[in-house]
Order: sequence, then C-alpha cells, then structure tokens
Amino acid sequence: MKQQFLRRVAAAAAVVVLALLSAPLGAQQEGAPDPASRAKSWTPKRLADGQPDMRGMYVSGWFVPQERFTPEEQKAWHDRMVKYRGPDPGAYGSEWFETNAHKDSYKPPPGTVLVVDPPDGRVPFQPWALAKRNYIRDNWLERPEFVDSRVRCLPAGPRFGFASRYNGWQVMQPPGYVIILQEHNHNYRVIPIDSKAARLGKGIQLWAGDSRGRWEGNTLVVEVTNFTDKTWVIGEIAGEGMSVGTFHSPALKMTERFIMRDADNIDYEATIEDPNVYTRPWKIAYGIWERAPKGYENFEFACHEGNRWDELVGATDKK
Repeated sequence: MKQQFLRRVAAAAAVVVLALLSAPLGAQQEGAPDPASRAKSWTPKRLADGQPDMRGMYVSGWFVPQERFTPEEQKAWHDRMVKYRGPDPGAYGSEWFETNAHKDSYKPPPGTVLVVDPPDGRVPFQPWALAKRNYIRDNWLERPEFVDSRVRCLPAGPRFGFASRYNGWQVMQPPGYVIILQEHNHNYRVIPIDSKAARLGKGIQLWAGDSRGRWEGNTLVVEVTNFTDKTWVIGEIAGEGMSVGTFHSPALKMTERFIMRDADNIDYEATIEDPNVYTRPWKIAYGIWERAPKGYENFEFACHEGNRWDELVGATDKK
C-alpha cells in the first residue's frame, strides 16, 4: 500500500512540476491566510467545565506547500533527486503544489504556503543551520537519522497535525483537559487546561513536547516545551522534499492556536521559537482540520521503527 501511495504521488508530481516551475512567484503569498481574521461570529456549545465544545472526529483540511521556493530552486533540487534516486525518486515534489483531500474543504488562496512569517515564506535559519538542513535534505538516505522520524514510524513531534489522506484525529474533552488521539502510529496529546499545572523539568525531553493549554474565546492556545531534538518542525509527509530536515534544538518552544472557525473547521497557527537554530521567531498557519464524514473512525495503524528500512534504502545507499 505504501509503495502504491508513493507511486501515485510521484506521478501526480511529474504532471504538475513543469506547470509549477513556470508559474509566477509574486502571487504566492499575497492574501496569506490569517486564521484569526477568518473566524466567524460563531458561538460554540459549552461543556460543563466551560470549555468550548471541540469534540469529534477530524480529517486533514489544507494541503499546501511548506515554504516558498523559486522555480530555479525547485528544478535544481528535482534534478538532483532524479540523479540521486533514479527516474522514480518516490514522493519528491508533492510539497510543491496545492491540493485538497476533500472537495468541501475551505480552499486556501492560490499560492499559499505554510510559512506565513517571515513574509518571504522561508524558515529563518541561522547560516550554519541552513547549511545543515540543506545537507540533510539533499543526502537524506545517507544515514537513518536523516530520514524523517515519521517515516521511520516514530512520532512526528511538532508536526502533530501534518496533512495526510490516511490520517484522522479524535478530540476528546474530559473536564480540565483536551485530549487528541491521532490515527498515525497511535500518537496522542494530553493538554491540561490549567495554568497552575506544573511543568516538567528542563532535562525531560518528549517526542511531542510538554503541552499546557488555555482557551481564548473560540481559540485553544497551547504552549509546548520540552521537545526532543530528533524531529523536524515542518517537512513533506513522504519523508523527502525541499523542507525536509527542518531541525530544531531542545530549546524549541511552540505557541499553537487551534481556532474554531465554525462547527466543522479548525484553523491553526503556531509561532516557533528556538534561538539556538533560527534568527527570529517564525510562524506557520493553515486550515488544519475539517470534521470527518459521518461514521469515520481511526483505524489500527501498522507501523514500527525500522519498518522495511532495507527496502527504502535499496541499492542507492550501497553505492
């Protein structure tokens, strides 16, 4: 199934790459989405503990490129990957073009990318960190730790809401908490809605970090710290792409905002801070979830660390 999925994505990428490379770049971030400004005057039902009711099953909303790259950069990277992996390099390029998994999804403005600040749509790496990210990206089969943790069947870390056509999320709200169950690899988050909840010690590092939440109107604000440094902040879902390798240090802090735009759609924005790796805080924003069709449920996700690594690497890694 995984191989079929990769082949389908690769075929789709091949069809759109030439058109994309010739598309004008100037419009890519005009009218960039601001989730807070899109929130309608809508009042959700309240639960017994006062929380807005966000419960239910959700699937991915927007599928948009990660960063804004020039056509020349895209072509150079594409040519390198073809030389590196052969004529069928897998899922390369699927982060370059926009698509939606569901026809009823809220449509992002044309040219939208995930990184909305800085305005150039690029992660503001320190020079040494940009060189490291690019090396990881361009040599992603050199060693296992260069491959996205999600692809190695480990938690995706900060990318808990990554867009996927085979991933669902269930939101539950017992008193004082928001709990999110993710279909992928049985990941989950437990978010206390209590400003007095004690934080973990600085020496404790978790794949998904340590979350503390609060409600601001219809928006769930979550501050997350205590990340391990073994994950990426953003990156293309299939494990290869121009934003893969967007690493961070354990100093990473994320301030997330889950914005209930209406009864069926959740928008998302996150401010990312890590003075060890980036020159400044930066922000991503997109329509993260839409309510799943009636009867949707999370399925058993069969994935384990080291899953067919030999098949993934193949002869390429032995050259």
